[in-house]
Parts: sequence; C-alpha cells; structure tokens
Amino acid sequence: MYPISTIDYIIIAIYLLMMVGVGIWFSKRHSSFEDYFLAGRSLTTPILITTLISTYYGIDVLFGDSQLAFTDGVVAWFGYARPTYAFFLIAAFLLANRLKKENFRSLPDILDKYYGKETRYIGALASFIYSLPALSLYGFGMLGDVIMGWPPFIGMLILGGIALVYTLTGGFWAVALTDSIQFVMMCVVLAIAVPFAFNVIGGFDTMIEVLPTAYFESMGDLSIWLIIIYASTGLTILVEPTFYQRIFAAKSYKNVRNALIIGIFIWGSYDWVVTILAMAAKAGAVQGIIPADIAPDASLLTIMVVALPAGVLGLFMAGVLSTEMSTLDSYCLVAGGNVAYDFYKPALKPDAGDDELIQKTRWGVGLSWILGFMIATAFDQMLGLWVFTASILISSVLIPILGGLFFPKFHKPLAGLLSTGLGLSSTVILNMYIMTQGTYVTAEETYVLQTGTWEIFQEYLMYITVPISLFGFIIGIIFGKEKQS
Repeated sequence: MYPISTIDYIIIAIYLLMMVGVGIWFSKRHSSFEDYFLAGRSLTTPILITTLISTYYGIDVLFGDSQLAFTDGVVAWFGYARPTYAFFLIAAFLLANRLKKENFRSLPDILDKYYGKETRYIGALASFIYSLPALSLYGFGMLGDVIMGWPPFIGMLILGGIALVYTLTGGFWAVALTDSIQFVMMCVVLAIAVPFAFNVIGGFDTMIEVLPTAYFESMGDLSIWLIIIYASTGLTILVEPTFYQRIFAAKSYKNVRNALIIGIFIWGSYDWVVTILAMAAKAGAVQGIIPADIAPDASLLTIMVVALPAGVLGLFMAGVLSTEMSTLDSYCLVAGGNVAYDFYKPALKPDAGDDELIQKTRWGVGLSWILGFMIATAFDQMLGLWVFTASILISSVLIPILGGLFFPKFHKPLAGLLSTGLGLSSTVILNMYIMTQGTYVTAEETYVLQTGTWEIFQEYLMYITVPISLFGFIIGIIFGKEKQS
C-alpha cells in the first residue's frame, strides 16, 4: 500500500456520495417496468454515447487491457482491442437496425420469438451468467487492496456495495445519468495521467530504451491462436445484453448508429492511452520505480499511485471507480431483468404487473451481485475471467441469435434449443474441467491442461464450444420442425 493524502480520500468520498444520491433521486420516479428497465425507450444520441462507452470501459477493460500491455506491449491494442471496433461497425450498420424494428425488451425475447420458451430460458441463463458483476467486483477488490490496503473482499463489499445501492433504487435512468458523469470522469483522468506517468519514468524515449523490441511490434510475440481468441471475444458485441438493452432503450435506430460511430473513435483513443500507460508501468517496474514482481493487472494502478500528486490522484481514483461502477450497474440491471422479465414472468406469473416486475428485478440485481462476488474470488487474474464469461455468451447465443435475425427459414425450436443448450453446457463443463484438472501457469497467466505432448490453454476452449453450438444448430435445422406462430 502506498500513502494516500487526506484530500484524495475526500474527493473519492464526495464522488461515492454523489452516486448514491443519484439512485435515491430516481428511486420514486418510475411509472412502469419499461421506464425502470429501459428508461421509457427515450435515450438520445448524446446519452447513448456516454452510457455505451462507460458501460464497456470499466476496470475489467482498464486492467484487462493493461495486463496484456504490461506483459506484451502494443499487441494489447493491435491484436486485442482493435478487432472489437470492426464488430461495433457491424452492429451499427447491420444489427442495430434489425433489432430496433422489433419491440423487444431483452435478448431472450429474441430467442423466444424465433425458437420458443425453452430456448428463451437457456439464453436468459447464459445472459445472466455473463452479466454477473464478477469482473467489476474483482476490480474493486484490487482497488481496495492497492489504495486502501484492504483485503480484496473488503473492497468488493464496500465499493461494489455502493454501486449496488444506486442500481437497486434508481433503475436504468440512474444508470444512464451516472454513466454520463462517469464518461466525463474517464476522459479527464486519462488525459491527466499520461504526462505524469511519462514524467516519473523519464519520458517516452526511456520507455523505448528499457522495454524489449517485441513490445513495439503490432502482434508482439504472442501465439497467433491466442491473438485470434482474444480478438474473438469481440464477438460478444453482436449478442451483448447491455448493448441490446441500449438499442431497445433508444429513441430510434439513427440515434444508435450515430452513437456507435462516434463511440468507436473514443473507444480507440481510450484503449491506446491505457496501452501506453501500462507499458509505462512496465518501464517503471524495470527501473525499480514500482516492484518488479507487481501483478500485471495491478501495474497501471500502482504506477499512477506513484506518479500522481495529491488531489490529482484523488481525481484519478474517482475516475477509476466511475469506470467500474458504470459497468457494474449496467450488468446487474440486465441480470435482474433476466430473473424478473425472462424467467419469473413467462414461467411463473405471466400476469405480473409493473410494480411486481420492478420488485423482482431488484431481487435479481441483488442475487447477481452475490453470485458475482463468489465467482470473483475463484479466479486468479482478470483476463482469464473475462475470456470465461465471454465464451459463455458467445458459445450459447451467437449462432441462434444471428441465425434467427437474418435467416427466417432457420426458425426451428430444436435448432435454438440444441445450439444454446450444447453451447452453454460445453463451455461450463470444459472450463470447470481445465480449472480443476489443469495447472495455473503464472508465466502464461492462464490454466493449462497437459495431454501428452499437447498443451491446451483455457482461452482455447472457444475453438471447441462454438463449433459444438453450431453443430447443435445444424442438427436442429435438419431434424426440427418450423416454429408455430
């Protein structure tokens, strides 16, 4: 733990109180479930820009990107972050317009329409697992450890608990407003951080001198198969529950399209700055400015604590908190909707009213937070946790969602059921197997299963699970019957 000044603690405390205040302000301002869950479908382009960017760029990206940049250099941007922008373009020009034409409220709504309720429930389960705030809580634990000297679970409880409060009370309106505040914080703190980081390590030229040449090569020295897997996690955008929620909450397709196009430039800049800051942290570790054995996903935070003066550090920490709270609130709300709207209403009480759905959504938000806390303590590093949750979503719903949206002849219940069921079950089983039977290799920062002369990395499992989902879909198309209207 490094010493933090009183003014830094005051700035952080003021920010946290503001977030709680927003939730309380909106707590009694919901006229319906749609107002609580989708902000009355009234989001305009500026609000969409801030809420989309804030949601996708939390501590999981801040520290996940920085983890890869710290260990391997600019490949974190070229090989990991950059392919994501292509998926955003696909979403902007092909996917969003198709989704906006329908009166959906959630991702499982789509599966229900094209394949039936059984597929809806499996898709809702996959969405719920993906939306568990494990990554956010993991980040809060790291933040509390590095800054406050707390055990990680204390940081998860206190910092994550504050985000939980305003999500429970304020709904999507509170999420959208706090995302706007957090968007500004994110942009300001990163712009402030760069010159201070370079100053403490001796400048950009020093970074070039002390880091290996591979750090400045676009693909670094990573295996092409690993780069493909990292890039493939961007496929989640095409079936991302919080992204879909924002499409459904927008006033029009034009608002969504414009927000995504503008957002790509902001996302790209954000990723590049994080990459450079993490490389500066690596240079600091080589020079002894920060410990040489620092955990890669804590390196950026550590160099900032060393480099930033009192007051500025408080702003940076408030900005880091803002990035993750904007992610945690969005995913918890989606997970709560999966419980209330996608499970409870269709399966148990079809005539549930708005007040009851809001209440059940809040119960679901709380449940997702608790489960996310449990999962966050089971992983050794953030990038592996992200790949695991991304593979859950991609393997379960990518094939049936895109097949349903763009190929009407594929609307066969058996196809959706087999694809989602096999994709979800194979992902969970294989990941659990490799985590229990494999070995965590610190040098590779992942679990590895040794089978004879072969080494299977945990990240490679998507090469198995996505084809399994596709196989199930094809079998369902061949042998299934058309869905009855």
